Amino acid sequence: MNTPNIRFYALMVNSTQAGKSTPKYTITAQAGYYPPMEQLRGRDKQISMNLLNQSREDNSSTPPMKLQAKNSLNFTGLKDLWREGVMSGFAYGYPLDKQTYSKDNKINPFYEYKEDGFLFIIHPDDKDPNNLIPVSIELIVLEGAKVLISAYCKQLEMGGFDGALQSLRLQANVTDFNM
Repeated sequence: MNTPNIRFYALMVNSTQAGKSTPKYTITAQAGYYPPMEQLRGRDKQISMNLLNQSREDNSSTPPMKLQAKNSLNFTGLKDLWREGVMSGFAYGYPLDKQTYSKDNKINPFYEYKEDGFLFIIHPDDKDPNNLIPVSIELIVLEGAKVLISAYCKQLEMGGFDGALQSLRLQANVTDFNM
């Protein structure tokens, strides 16, 4: 299997403010440029996403968790994050493939990139194994990889991206982040 082009890498850190129940993750370091991400900047000039539990019906293929961005854009579901009731530490997803979203028909900034795939490395709270809220999430955007993204997730889990990730982590620009 060929390794696809990595368009973008980001480290998102839990930035949930005290008293808030919904976990919020803000990009603190990034490498590469992914134009639709710019549309997700909030008033604070940061790119943040909420980690939400999705409502599911029995036998639903909807993943139990998703990342939601600015203006309630469903960034992606986190597929395969939970395996046999245990958090795997890895997940995959892809952008919405419709031009608009919500009942208000908001423009989907990821439509032109609908064939890309997202890989995630989920870092749990090592100090408290009972805490299911990750301390950070790494995002890797693979160009045109939607069709094979589940296989790339397995490759990630087996160490197939370790060299590229090590390089990206070193190259990543730290963003101005004020919690």
